[in-house]
Amino acid sequence: MSRKVTILDVAKPDFRQVRTYVKAQFGETVWAEVNLEFKAMVKNIGLNPQAGKQLEELADLGQKNFRYRLVRQTKLVYEYDDGEVLVHMFIHIKQDFRTHLMQRLLDA
Repeated sequence: MSRKVTILDVAKPDFRQVRTYVKAQFGETVWAEVNLEFKAMVKNIGLNPQAGKQLEELADLGQKNFRYRLVRQTKLVYEYDDGEVLVHMFIHIKQDFRTHLMQRLLDA
């Protein structure tokens, strides 16, 4: 069963930041490839959200339905239930998850 995947508004600035970085560092051609990989991953997450890896930082808090999948160096962090998948953030693997999350909470 395929689930509806929604990229939340709070995740869109993260994605734009990734796009800007990839274009600046590697050019339009690489960005086109990476963007296709993101689209394929979003589709894949809708088909099989359980396949992602648990976020240890949230699993400790009892949040077992939060997962992530990688597209190159970027984690797509999402939450799922029986009917839908919500993409919460796009974060580089070298960024600290807790710091990014706290910054997002403080900016809200």
